[in-house]
Amino acid sequence: MFGRSKRSAARRALADADLRRALDKAGAGHFGKYERIRTEIPWEKIKEEARAIRRACLPRLEELIARFTAEAERAGAKVHRAATAEEARTIVSTILGERGVRRVVKSKSMVSEEVGLNAHLEAQGLQVVETDLGEWIVQLAGERPSHITAPALHKTKEEVAELISRHLGRNVPAEIPALVEVARTELRRFFIEAEAGLSGANFAVAESGTLVIVSNEGNVRLATTLPPIHVALISVEKFVETLEQATTLLKALITGSSGLRMTSYVSYITGPSKTTDIEKELVVGVHGPREVHIVVVDNGRLAAAKDEDLHETLLCLKCGGCMLQCPVFQAVGGHVYGGPVYPGGIGALLTAVTRTPKEAERLLDMCADCRKCEAFCPVGIPTSEILLRLKARKGPTWPERVLSGGFRFRRLAEAGAKVLAVLQRVWMKDGRIRRMPTVWTKGKRYPPIRFNKAGGPAVAATSGDGEKVLLFQGCLVKYFFPEVREAVLKVLRDGEFEAVCPDDQSCCGAPSRHLGDERGVKGLVEANLEVFARENPDMILTVCPTGHSILTKLYPELDPRAAPWAERIYDFTDFMVRRGFFPKAPPSKGGAYYHYPCHYVNEMKLKERPIELLRALGYNPKPDREPHACCGFCGVFSAKNPEIAARFLEDKKARVAEGGENLVATDCPGCVLQLKAGLADMATKYEVVHTAELVARALDESKTSG
Repeated sequence: MFGRSKRSAARRALADADLRRALDKAGAGHFGKYERIRTEIPWEKIKEEARAIRRACLPRLEELIARFTAEAERAGAKVHRAATAEEARTIVSTILGERGVRRVVKSKSMVSEEVGLNAHLEAQGLQVVETDLGEWIVQLAGERPSHITAPALHKTKEEVAELISRHLGRNVPAEIPALVEVARTELRRFFIEAEAGLSGANFAVAESGTLVIVSNEGNVRLATTLPPIHVALISVEKFVETLEQATTLLKALITGSSGLRMTSYVSYITGPSKTTDIEKELVVGVHGPREVHIVVVDNGRLAAAKDEDLHETLLCLKCGGCMLQCPVFQAVGGHVYGGPVYPGGIGALLTAVTRTPKEAERLLDMCADCRKCEAFCPVGIPTSEILLRLKARKGPTWPERVLSGGFRFRRLAEAGAKVLAVLQRVWMKDGRIRRMPTVWTKGKRYPPIRFNKAGGPAVAATSGDGEKVLLFQGCLVKYFFPEVREAVLKVLRDGEFEAVCPDDQSCCGAPSRHLGDERGVKGLVEANLEVFARENPDMILTVCPTGHSILTKLYPELDPRAAPWAERIYDFTDFMVRRGFFPKAPPSKGGAYYHYPCHYVNEMKLKERPIELLRALGYNPKPDREPHACCGFCGVFSAKNPEIAARFLEDKKARVAEGGENLVATDCPGCVLQLKAGLADMATKYEVVHTAELVARALDESKTSG
C-alpha cells in the first residue's frame, strides 16, 4: 500500500460508517474500563516492575530458553526450535502428519498468523477451526485480524450477524448474547472431534518449563485439554525466569489489554496430563493430552534483540492497548494502519523485526507521533521514537531532503518566507489563506505568514536579579505568530528578567527528523547549541511541546554539549506556574476551552499546569474531555496523510463546539495554526490563542486597572 494506494485505502476506511462505529465503541469501552482500574491498583508501580522484568530477561533469552527446554522435557513435553516461519510451519505439519491428524482446533495465536500456519495446514488437507470468537469471525470472513487481542474489532454486531447467518444458512439475530450463544453451540462439536489442539502462549517460565496462557472465553482450556495432542507456538521474547515474574507481567498484560484486574482464565501448562493415582505409577495422558509439543519461534527476534534501534520492540506484551489509544488506528483501523500480520504502530515495528525493515517503511509515515501509545504502554516501549529511528535509518527521499534543507539553512528559510509572504496574497481572502489548491488545505483558512524579526539579539531589563532567559521561539512562532514571541518577552521583562530571543536561532529539527533527515537534524543541533553557548542564558523557555521534547531529549543524545542545557529548559506555562507570575486578584473573565497538545500531556506530563495558569488568570477553564483528542496538525504527518488529519480536525471542532466557549487556548503553535484554520468558517466566531498571549493580556489589564 504505497503512495496513492495507501491514500485510497485510508479514504475508504474513513468513509466506512460501520467501521467508525465499531472502532469508536471499542475505544470508548476500553478507555472507560482502563481508567477505572488504574485508579484502583498501583498501576505505575506494576508498569515499572514489568518493564524491569522484560529488560532483565531480554539479554538472557538463549539461557532462559535452554533452561525452559530442559525443564519442559523433564515434565514430558517436547520442545522444538524454529529459526524461521518456514521451519515453524514444517515442524507443526510434521508433528500432525506423523500422527495422522486431520482435524485441528486453535485458540488465538498471533504467532501462527505470523508464520502463515492456517493456510499451510489447510493446503495439506487439514481442517483448521479457530475457536476464539473474534478469530472465528475473521476466519469466516476470510480476513486477517485487525487487532492483536480483538481480531474482529472492526466489525459491528450487525456485520457479524450477517456473516454467521450466511455461514449457517439461517437467520441469526444481531444481538450480542445470541451471537455468542451460536458460537458456543457451533464450535462445541469441533473441540470433541479434533485430534489436535493448537495454541499460542503469553509467557514461558524457565524455572519450571511452564507455559502461561491467558483467556477470557474458556476456549483455550478446551483446545489444550480435550484433543490428545497439544501443539503450542511461542516466540522467543516471551521467556521469563520465574513464576513470580510471569505473575507481574500477567497483571500488566491483563490491565493493558482489557482494563481488568484478572482475566477469566489463566492456564499454567507443564507437560502433558499425567496421573500417579494407581500404585503411584506414572501414566501420561489422562483427561488431557498425551503429547505436548512446544515450538519456539525466532523469526528475526534474536537478531533484533541485539539491534540498537529495534530491541525495545521485544518488550511488547501483545496487550494491544496501545492501538485503542492511537488516533490513527481509531480513525482507519488495523487493516489500513498495519503490517501483513501485526496492526498499528507496534505492528510496524514487529513487521521490521519478523519480516524486513523495508516492508515496514510504508507504515512509518502513518504515525502521528502523538506519544499516546508510549504514555499508555505497560512496559514503556518508545514506539514513536523507534519509528523515527527507522525513518532515519531509511533516510529521506530527494524531495524530503530538499524540504528538510529549507529548515536546516536559516537564511534560505527566511528568504523563502519572504517570497511566500508575497505569493500568498494570491490565495488571500478576508486576511486568511483559503484558496490554495491542495488537499492539505482544502476547506481550511490558514493564518498568513507574518515573518518579522525579534528586533535584535537581546533586550535587557533595567532591574531585577539579572537572570537571563532565552526564548526558543521555533519556526511557527517566527513565521506565523510573532505575537506569541512578543507576549513571552513582555511577561519576562515585566518579571525583571533579561529577555533574549536571538534572530539567528534555527529550527529545532522536528520537521527534518520526521522526514528522516538525520544529517539535517545534527546540523540544526549544532547551530542552536552555538547560539546557546554565545548567549549563555540561565534558562531557556519553549512555547512548543514538540520543540521542548527535541531540545531536552534528542539534543543530548546527538551531542553531549546539549546535556547541561537540557537541565535549564522549561516550558513557558510550567515556568509561569512554578514561579507564580500571575496578576494580583484578576477579575473573572468567563470560560476558556483548553486544547491539550499531544506531546504536552502524553510526553511532558503537564496536564494540570495550563489549568492552574488559566484559573490564576481569572478564567474558568474547560479542558478537552478525556480521552484527549488530537487536532490533526501533527507536522509532517498531516502533509502526508491529509485525509486522516482532516478527520482529527473534524472531531476536534465538534469537541470545541460541545465545550460552548468562544475562547480557545492551547500551548502549541502548531495547534494554534490548525485550530485557527479549522474554526475560521464555523458559525460561532472563535478566538484561538496561545496561553502566553493570555498572560500578557492579563498583565496589561492589571496595569490598566492598577
